Parts: sequence; structure tokens; C-alpha cells
Amino acid sequence: MLISKENITSIIPQRAPFVMIDSLLDANETGFNTEFKITADNLFLDNGILSESSLIENIAQTCAAGFGYLNSLIEGGEPKLGFIGAVTQVQVIESAKLNDVIETAVQILSTFDTIHLVEGTAKSNGTVLLSCQMKIVLA
Repeated sequence: MLISKENITSIIPQRAPFVMIDSLLDANETGFNTEFKITADNLFLDNGILSESSLIENIAQTCAAGFGYLNSLIEGGEPKLGFIGAVTQVQVIESAKLNDVIETAVQILSTFDTIHLVEGTAKSNGTVLLSCQMKIVLA
């Protein structure tokens, strides 16, 4: 683990109650991995089921954490803001539930200057919940 739950906001711009990742497990020039446990106080939880849009946000925050961590190694200081330019190829397979642990993997497919095309997959207990591609622009 690279960054624990207690320190995750040092590398992402999101703040409670909108933080959708607990820890950054791995980050390198090809991709990032995070974990997130769904707790009862999650704003996106309805009748014990997590909304699909929150899994997309989880993937976006995995990108923020990964790029934030890598940038902190190079530049130090505050994490850079990023913007989602597009979300495509969304596949919703299964819903996440209260107390599930979401393991998210993001692979960087291509980079042009500050624009990154990534593919993200959110899983729980080895089962794919959602996958998508995103264009992320770092400010």
C-alpha cells in the first residue's frame, strides 16, 4: 500500500463525504490500483445498493490518486486538479452493496501532453462490477 485511508486526501482534491477511495495500493506510469469499502454513511448508497455513477466516480478518483501520487514524487505539493473530458464504453455488470470492498484498476492506454485515455475496472470479490474508458485532462 502506497497511501492509506488516513492520508488519501493528500493526493486527491475530493473531500468528505465525496471521497470514494480508501487507499492507493499501486501507482506507476502504466496504471493505478485502489481499494474502497462501502460503508453505511456513503451518500451514494440506496437500500444497501451503491449507485452505478459512484463506481464511475471511484474510477475517476483512482485516476486522481494515481496521478496525484506520481506528481507528488516529481513536483511535491498539492495534487493537480483533473477534469473528465469523456466517459465511454461503460459496461455495468453488477451492483455493489453495503460492506463490499471495491478493488479498482486503471490502465493508462495513451497520453498526449496532459490528456490521458484510461480504462478502469471496478471489481468486488473478483467479480467485475463496472468498466469504462475515460479521457482525463490534468490542469
